[in-house]
Amino acid sequence: MTEKRIDSIHKILMEDRRILIITGVKKVKSFDTKEIVLETIKGGLIIRGQELGVKNLNLEQSEVEIEGHIDIITYPSKSSKESSKGIWERVFK
Repeated sequence: MTEKRIDSIHKILMEDRRILIITGVKKVKSFDTKEIVLETIKGGLIIRGQELGVKNLNLEQSEVEIEGHIDIITYPSKSSKESSKGIWERVFK
């Protein structure tokens, strides 16, 4: 029987919309109190809310813990990334 490597598993555990534990995290791309953008082994992940903060980051174990009031967790598609560009960036591409 083949075991899965821990760093190849992506899980999200949320407790009371206040604590979020995510595994399979490659890096934190950006963060502020209203939005945290992560790169996971399954693609991009955006967390939106209020008073967000990275409580614990352990990239050796591919895990991050986020605190705050969590409103939205979303995996952006490639097409939504394209549509979020400004009009001038799309025109002069």
